[in-house]
Amino acid sequence: MYKDGKKWCVMAITTAATVLGVATATTANAQADSVSENPVVASASAQSTSSSSQQVMLATASESSVTDVASATSANVTNSASVASQVSADNETASSALNSTSVVSAENVEVSAVATVEAASSAVVSSGSAASTSTSVQAVSSVSNAVSSSATTSQEADSASAVREVASVATSGKKSGWVTNASGQKVYYNTNGTTDTGREYVQLPSLTDTTKGAMGWYLLQDGVAQKGAQEWYGSEWYFDPSTYQLLKENTYRVENGQKVGYLVNSNGNVLSGVQKWMGTYYYFDPSTYLLLDHQDYVKSQWGDYYMVGSNGALMTGLVSWQGSKYYFDQSSYLLAKNTYSVPNGQKVGYLSGSDGKVLSGVQKWMGTYYYFDPSTNLLLDHQDYVKSQWGNYYMVGSNGALMSGLVKWQGTTYYFDPSSHLMVTNTTITVNGVQYKINASGAATVVNSMDAKVNNALGEIGVPYVWGGNSPSVGFDCSGLVQWAYGLSSSYRTTYQQQTLGTHVYSNVSSAPKGALLFFGSDSAPYHVAISLGDGSYVHAPTVGENVKIGYQKYFTPSYYIVLS
Repeated sequence: MYKDGKKWCVMAITTAATVLGVATATTANAQADSVSENPVVASASAQSTSSSSQQVMLATASESSVTDVASATSANVTNSASVASQVSADNETASSALNSTSVVSAENVEVSAVATVEAASSAVVSSGSAASTSTSVQAVSSVSNAVSSSATTSQEADSASAVREVASVATSGKKSGWVTNASGQKVYYNTNGTTDTGREYVQLPSLTDTTKGAMGWYLLQDGVAQKGAQEWYGSEWYFDPSTYQLLKENTYRVENGQKVGYLVNSNGNVLSGVQKWMGTYYYFDPSTYLLLDHQDYVKSQWGDYYMVGSNGALMTGLVSWQGSKYYFDQSSYLLAKNTYSVPNGQKVGYLSGSDGKVLSGVQKWMGTYYYFDPSTNLLLDHQDYVKSQWGNYYMVGSNGALMSGLVKWQGTTYYFDPSSHLMVTNTTITVNGVQYKINASGAATVVNSMDAKVNNALGEIGVPYVWGGNSPSVGFDCSGLVQWAYGLSSSYRTTYQQQTLGTHVYSNVSSAPKGALLFFGSDSAPYHVAISLGDGSYVHAPTVGENVKIGYQKYFTPSYYIVLS
């Protein structure tokens, strides 16, 4: 429509419309004021009017007169004199009123003249006289031929062709411009009454902006304006359902009848994959571009996988999925694998395997066995005696790690094997020189094991004296040997501390029973300790430069002894 020479087209359209208007005039007498209101000067001589049929007969006019009428459609004429015609009361003929030739100035033809075409077309269709219609068509044809013959440039020739085309549209009732079809769609028709085929993105007169000359860009499919999410040249774009133009703003749009919508950026692109909106990450289906409306484990545009909730948002923390539990990092939103994750605000966390599944029960992590509560999947944070996934029972400490060795639990002592971490039953063990008998339920009780303690010390004969030593691997001093053989705590490390373990006996020291502790020196300042063998001899770590050995009271006599309870 908007080619060079459009004003020629409009002039020609106006001419055609005017002739149609002359041809279908509905009154025998043209009023003088109608001449002044319209840019087209019309004059006709009515032959007769029938009051019963309301039929109007077209005044006889020569073809040259019709051509003059077409020439008079412009508001400006090249000669300075205005062309005016008035119907004579005594039936002057149209040819006598239009005896001067006028040249139309295309520069001043208004676009509004197009409206005259529609009015003229309506008049032709509504005319009750077939003869009148035929005459009108002949008149239009004459005008178009006259214009065509007088065209001197290719632009003028195009305009002449447009006249013929518009005349054809006007007489056939063809559609032109934007039209709303029966389905409510907006369809754009070319001036010849046809629509373009295929898909195109074109600039056309605005559908919604009534400003004169306003234009807009529209995506058409066989002439129908598209709206909503649309594909164009490999990308998805969003066209406003109200204006049909590309929507260029960061927004989330939900169309009528939908539960979820599209995310549009400032370029008008419809986004897909993982996208951040209003501070939250969401997932938009790459096939539909709609927000995902159900839980799913999806692959992003970067190749990473994320868990999406039923609200379309990426999920973090512990998530149940297809019968298993997974943990998604609270910062990256990615699935945790082969790691221990502590959620924000919690003291303990979850252990994820190589496949991302959150583990429970007894699990090995960084060389240590831990227990994860099967109901919460969290690391156990208090001491408890628990059943594993294999049916075995283990003692768990307050740090979640499996315990081994002697463990006191609810007032009873138990022993858990250092290798298997399982409870030991129905056996006798020696721990730090103390012998324990363990029954069928795992309860361990100390055996009257004075002999065992003495035997512990005798077993270290030959180990060097080391001041401050209290183990076979390091060596012993006198009190260190006693502490190790008897399994005493660190509170009874020195000779002075050990002499407080029992009542001091000063008489018959040579008859001290087996296992009694023999002290040398005063009550307040003993300087040496040994273990009685019950026959006047003892085992001890004598001094620097010597090894653990047996000594005799007759050579080195103790001051007093105590019997441990």
